[in-house]
Amino acid sequence: GIKSVSDKLSDFGGKAAMAGAALTAGLTLPLAGVAKGAIDVASQFEATMGQGVGLAGASREQVQAWQDDLVNLSKETGKSLNELAQGLYFVASSGIDASQAMDVMTAAAKASASGLGQTAVLADALTSAINAYGAKNLSAAKATDILIAAVKVGKVEASQLAPVLGRLLPTASALGIGFEQVAGALAVMSRTGLDAAEASTSLSAIMSTLL
Repeated sequence: GIKSVSDKLSDFGGKAAMAGAALTAGLTLPLAGVAKGAIDVASQFEATMGQGVGLAGASREQVQAWQDDLVNLSKETGKSLNELAQGLYFVASSGIDASQAMDVMTAAAKASASGLGQTAVLADALTSAINAYGAKNLSAAKATDILIAAVKVGKVEASQLAPVLGRLLPTASALGIGFEQVAGALAVMSRTGLDAAEASTSLSAIMSTLL
C-alpha cells in the first residue's frame, strides 16, 4: 500500500539518523586517532627526556627547562621533539656544561634542518669537537661551520665523520692541531676515494708519529 506522509517522514528520519551516526563516526575516529598520535608523541618525548637526559645526571628542574627550550626549537626548525630529545641525550651525556647544552642543540638542529643530517648525529660530532678543544676555544656555532665546510668540500657525510671525530680530536688537540685542520684533512682524503674510517686511520697514524 501507499505509505502515509508520517510513515515516509519516519523512514527518512531513520535514514538520516543512521547517516548522521556514520558521518559522526567517520569524523570522530580519525580525529581520535590524531589525538592519540599526539599523546603518543608527547609521551615518547617525555620518556626520551626522562631516560636519556635523566641518566646523564640532569636535575628535574634542568630537564623541564630543556623540555621548554626544545619545544621552541622544534617550532623554529621544524624538527620533531623526539629527534631533538635524542640529540640532547648525546649533548647531556657528553659532559657538556648544562648552560651550553642548548647552544649545541640549536646549532645541531639548525644544521640538520638545512639538510646536513640527523640532529643526534650532528650533536654527537659537535660535542666531540667542543670537548676536545674546550668551549672557550671552540663554540658550537664555529664547530658547526667547520663541519658544514668539511661536508661541502669533501665526499663525506656528517654521519660518517661523527663516529671518527671522537677518536681523532683528543690527540689532535693535544698536538695543537685545530678542528678545522682535522676536518679539512678528512675532507681532502675523502676526495681521493677514502671513506671516513680509512681517512681517520691514515690521519691517526700520521699524528701518532708526532707524539
